[in-house]
Amino acid sequence: MHLDEFDRRLLNALQQDNQQTGEQLADQVGLSAAACLRRAQKLRENGAIEREVAILSPEVVGRRLTVIVLVTLERHETLGNESFRKRMLADEAVTQCYSVTGSADYVVILSVVDMEAYEDFTQLYFYDRSIKRFESLASLTKVKFTTAVPL
Repeated sequence: MHLDEFDRRLLNALQQDNQQTGEQLADQVGLSAAACLRRAQKLRENGAIEREVAILSPEVVGRRLTVIVLVTLERHETLGNESFRKRMLADEAVTQCYSVTGSADYVVILSVVDMEAYEDFTQLYFYDRSIKRFESLASLTKVKFTTAVPL
């Protein structure tokens, strides 16, 4: 799909606040309100906009601790990878999980209530024969967090 400059401006505006009116979008994009709304609908239909969600404050909803975990599997067999992926997909504490290159096989981002909840998570998932090792990085301060994709 080709994105022109108007599409890019519209996507940037929607990434900042997808609740804006057509008129508000028109002011930022340089098109009419109706054209902005038509383009936004087309971008949804074509998959440029995957989904539209509310981003919650983890602290307000009681998830005060973010932990980044580097996970190395014992072996790189397909079955072990698939099992690990299914377990990460199934647990609500896992907010992101990436298969990566380098010394670790996966990077897992967790949102948990506290360190005790994280310890429970590790006991459930990381003390397993399929896990060679894991390294935990507890977030002290959120310096930057965005879901916006640079355009």
